[in-house]
Amino acid sequence: MTVAADVERLRLLAPEFVEGMGKHRRRNMTLMVLEGGTFALAMSLLSETTIIPAFVQALTGSALLVGLVGAVWALGRYLPQLVGAHLVLGRRRRKPLFLAIVVAERVAILLIAIAASLAGVLTTELVVLLFFLAFAAYSTTVGLLGPVYGDFIAKAVTVARGWLFGLVQLLGGVLGFLAALGAERLLAAYPFPLGNQIAFWAALGLSLLSIVFVANLVDHEFPVAEARPPFRRTLSDVPRMIAGHLHYRRYLVARAAMAAATGGVGFVVVAGLAGPLRASDAALLAAAFVLAQAVIGFSLGVLGNRTGYRLVVIVGAVLMVVGMLTAAVADSLPLFALSCALLGGANSLTFVCDPSMSIEFAPPGRTSVYLGTTLTVLAPFFIAGPLLAGLFVPIVGATAVFLACAALAALGGALAMRFRDPRAGGALELDIAPTETAQEAL
Repeated sequence: MTVAADVERLRLLAPEFVEGMGKHRRRNMTLMVLEGGTFALAMSLLSETTIIPAFVQALTGSALLVGLVGAVWALGRYLPQLVGAHLVLGRRRRKPLFLAIVVAERVAILLIAIAASLAGVLTTELVVLLFFLAFAAYSTTVGLLGPVYGDFIAKAVTVARGWLFGLVQLLGGVLGFLAALGAERLLAAYPFPLGNQIAFWAALGLSLLSIVFVANLVDHEFPVAEARPPFRRTLSDVPRMIAGHLHYRRYLVARAAMAAATGGVGFVVVAGLAGPLRASDAALLAAAFVLAQAVIGFSLGVLGNRTGYRLVVIVGAVLMVVGMLTAAVADSLPLFALSCALLGGANSLTFVCDPSMSIEFAPPGRTSVYLGTTLTVLAPFFIAGPLLAGLFVPIVGATAVFLACAALAALGGALAMRFRDPRAGGALELDIAPTETAQEAL
């Protein structure tokens, strides 16, 4: 098993800190896995792709407002990334900020449950307004938390980090799948809006439980912490950081191609239903996607832990290429299910590989900035891909779009061969901009 490149730099910079945190690694890993699994249950009852749109549709009957759910989620999920990254800078302890955002996130879930419970009490227009404000607050806290969560893991888990990401993905995926099935029965058993209201309050209860796990994490003071610069400087440093780090930049280019290729994923089910599949088969395809994402994500996390994550990116590209080609020729339920399973496995890179690579590329003092930058840079490609696919499917057909996405994924895999894994060729080799200090380089 190779040692993560960032860990080598961290050991040189702060050996006593690494040793101290290492004594609590098993405790922190166990708590993080439990927190991830518990919160995955909660998020399944607040799914932005199923539960929330269905609630808005039943409440308003407006397709525009249903579409607004996805837009609000994307904006909240992606825009605050660099804000969260900036808030970590200069802090000697990560846990207080981590816990504060987690608590704020649960307050937003409470507001969602309250807004939904006001359906039938207040006017529909006011309920919709309150609900979307609460949902926007929730999605924003999710976006803020990403870099903070990743930065804590970078400092707290210096061994077997791939196992952590893999286990969180596996447990969260399996529990999330079971919760989704339970939510389906719940909504079927109770008339609207009671079923949704129960689901939202259950999500709140599960999310509150996960706070206990975060509160019991162990965090030591990081011995090297500079004063947090103005936010404007943090933003202005990002282009310089990307320009000055050759292999991180090449990684982003490769992942951008693969992110654009995900645009065809949502149309696999559409193509199947337009062909040989029945409406009820959509649930089976969703199950194949979610379960494969969990199982393959765990396997890729273990692989990355042993070999480095450059190989994981290449494997993910292969999965996406084969998945899209399978969708292009699929004419039966087994083939469509196989396509969804392969694409679910490829999708796990977003949860397992992207944070791990960002952490390993980053100097210890700028981990959060790299984490926030990665998702911020990739976000437009994840958003534009489905929009372009939706534009071209009526013109050229789904098969042509699947082939184009396969080509994009293959391009991403080829580009991934051009960047050097942070663990290869000397863990301390960084391509930094000339103005970056020697301490920042470490």
